[in-house]
Amino acid sequence: MKNFDSDGYGFLLKFARKTKGQPFPAEAVTMAAETAGIVSSDRRHWGRVFVQAARDGYIARCDTPFRRVMGNGTLTLGWVAI
Repeated sequence: MKNFDSDGYGFLLKFARKTKGQPFPAEAVTMAAETAGIVSSDRRHWGRVFVQAARDGYIARCDTPFRRVMGNGTLTLGWVAI
């Protein structure tokens, strides 16, 4: 199993680059990372990873809403690589 703290940020950046500017939901990153062995003790830890990537200028919120798979189907705005 990989280390969430050292591998989560890099995984998010690679995921975003692969989307080629297409909006994506945060949960898609979370589930893909778990499949790759990057797991946190609490999925909410991904929030800080997304915030840091946005501050660093790699991703931004977009206007595309996504239905949350892990959030009882509520809508949330997606992300896009910049």
